[in-house]
Amino acid sequence: MLRRTITRLALVGLPLLSASGLAAQAAVSPATAPAVLVTAPHADSVTAMMPLARAFSALTTLRERADAEYAEPKNKKPEVLAELREKYRKERERVLTAQGLTEAAYASGTRRISGDDGARLAFEAALTKAAAAK
Repeated sequence: MLRRTITRLALVGLPLLSASGLAAQAAVSPATAPAVLVTAPHADSVTAMMPLARAFSALTTLRERADAEYAEPKNKKPEVLAELREKYRKERERVLTAQGLTEAAYASGTRRISGDDGARLAFEAALTKAAAAK
């Protein structure tokens, strides 16, 4: 197993450290040691997908409500439709902001889940978890 891992690292061009290299790294004083980074949840984790899933769910509900309003005969006038569209735009912005997302981040997330199977599975699990929490 270790040999296979070392071979893979060498194939992708990652540097391999010898035992003396590892000892030299361990001997670095705390003052000169690089800072340890605290990483966010993996991008494909359910936790990372929760804001996107909550926003998706809320926006779906908002879109269905807006479509019903657009379809009402009394709202077929251009000025009324313009008001309804502006109301929808503001509500959409409020929903995204509440989840800490921008239009660009939401669009990027939806593109990612539509093209990446791992991200899609994490998103679906997050959507299920978000629905259960309601």
